[in-house]
Amino acid sequence: MSLQVLADLCIGCGACEFACPPGALSKTDTYLGLFVIDPYTCDDCGLCVDKCPVFAIVPDPDWPVCHGKGCPLTSRRLADHECAVWLQRCPTCGTTLWREGSGDWTCPRCAAGRRVSCPKTRHLEREASSQGPA
Repeated sequence: MSLQVLADLCIGCGACEFACPPGALSKTDTYLGLFVIDPYTCDDCGLCVDKCPVFAIVPDPDWPVCHGKGCPLTSRRLADHECAVWLQRCPTCGTTLWREGSGDWTCPRCAAGRRVSCPKTRHLEREASSQGPA
């Protein structure tokens, strides 16, 4: 599960944003200045959870965990791979890029022809297909 901010508990203090290495937290445009987590930028490190004084950051059961359950990079077969944690995405299919060892970042689908990719990509595809054409 990725993380989410509970709006009814968030006090807008910003401690979570300050603690977030990938910058996945941002203020909403509400007058309350509440925070939200971008699930595509969040790498599930959990540093923000301990910084929240009101315990408003909790697991989001709708999202897979980066490098956890559902992530193919946790398998021994792909243990030498790392992902770009949504900082670099494939321009063709939109999935986050992977690299083997210290090699170049490539798309696991388009460039490497794998059947596996980031589970957050699959979530994004399901979300887009359920909303229909724009």
